[in-house]
Amino acid sequence: METVGYRRTYRLRCAVPNAKSIEVTFPYEVVEREATIHGMTVQEFIQQFEALAEYNSFEGVRYTFKRREDAPDAPKAVD
Repeated sequence: METVGYRRTYRLRCAVPNAKSIEVTFPYEVVEREATIHGMTVQEFIQQFEALAEYNSFEGVRYTFKRREDAPDAPKAVD
């Protein structure tokens, strides 16, 4: 079983009333840790990365971060 280093409950909220969009807040510590791993400040990380939500036949949602394609230091796609 995987060790959980951080656990806290966050409320879900509607981004726009009557729209098909629900928001949840990422804990600052999660984003700060990812920024540190990439050698960035939190602000740099927010500007260059986006959250990727994955779900399918498993329980829950898995969030990861990926560099935005339009980020200044993003690797160029190879054709």
